[in-house]
This record gives sequence, C-alpha cells and structure tokens, in this order.
Amino acid sequence: MKSLRLLLTAALSLVAMQSFAQAPMDALRAMFSESAVSIDALYGMDFRQTSLSGDMQISVQGNMYHMKGNGLELYCNGETVWTIDEQAREVVVESVSDMSELYMSNPVLVLADLDRYFKVMSHKSVKGLTEYELKSVADCGIVDAILVLSPDGMMVSGEFALEDGNVLSVKVRTMKKTEEMPLDSFSPKNKFSSDWVVTDLR
Repeated sequence: MKSLRLLLTAALSLVAMQSFAQAPMDALRAMFSESAVSIDALYGMDFRQTSLSGDMQISVQGNMYHMKGNGLELYCNGETVWTIDEQAREVVVESVSDMSELYMSNPVLVLADLDRYFKVMSHKSVKGLTEYELKSVADCGIVDAILVLSPDGMMVSGEFALEDGNVLSVKVRTMKKTEEMPLDSFSPKNKFSSDWVVTDLR
C-alpha cells in the first residue's frame, strides 16, 4: 500500500509539473486567439557573412500585422505585404501566396499558429521562466524555434531558424493585448504619389 501511495504521488507530481510547464504556452495561445497583440522588441538577424539588428514595433491580429523598425514600415492585410521606405520614398508591394512566405517575412506571426505548425519537443525552467524547444511539423518557412515565456505567457525572447539558413533572434521589451483593430490598420493610407518609386510584384 505504501509503495502504491508513493507511485501515485510521483505520478501526480509529474502531471502537475507538466501542467505548470504547459500553462505559459496555453496563455500565449489564448492571447493571440482572443485579441490583437502589440510587441516592442529588439531583433537580430544573422546572415552567412553579415548581421542586422535594430528595434521593431509590431501589432499582430490573426494573419495581419503592422511593423515598424529601422526606417522601414511593413503592412500586411493577410493577402498583400507593403514594405515602405519613407526616406527613400520607395515601396515594394507583394502578394502573400502561401503562409510560409508570410512567416518568413515576419516569424513572430507564427505565435498565432503554434499548434498548426509546431510541436513542443522539450521544455525547461530557467530562472522562473519556461524555455520551449519547438520543431516545425508543416511547411512554414521556419525549421525550429526556441521560445522563452514568462509564467503568464508573455514572450521574453525567441530564436527562429529559417529554412533559408538565416537565424532571427528577438528580445521582447513589452508585449500586451490590445483592443481589436480596424482592418484598414493593416493597409497603408499613403496613396504613393508620382514622386514615389512603386515596385508592384503582384
């Protein structure tokens, strides 16, 4: 009987540990499914022979986003992506032909579709945070990722290995839920007059 009690106690403890570890991920999923999310972060992109870094501010709602950083502004309404360089007065317009292209242009979007594209391979506690190792199970332009989440599901940092060989790292300064945004928030209001160089690749 004593051995049985010990076995049951150990099993219950394991279930509790698994539930605790899963709680931040569940909170993250809920955040993206229930509201718009705004993120202020630092990013770094490692290419084969060079690297880029800077600040970015992102508003995400479903498969739509608005992102600003390092002189560029990107809008995506889920079908079209506009990349705008205000100083150079240039804009590139592209269609989103599949979800992998969308995630490659902004890997943070994959947070809204974790269950569809990723499997949690492992998790561990690191100084009160939970680090998740994710592996892609469907084509999304990202091979694997490491996410570090706070107990309430806020992303603290992330590293995304892209299928083109590049690695994007993100360190989040602030992340919060916001009210649902109007759909026109994810398309540029600029009409791009004749002094703009518009490259339409659609």
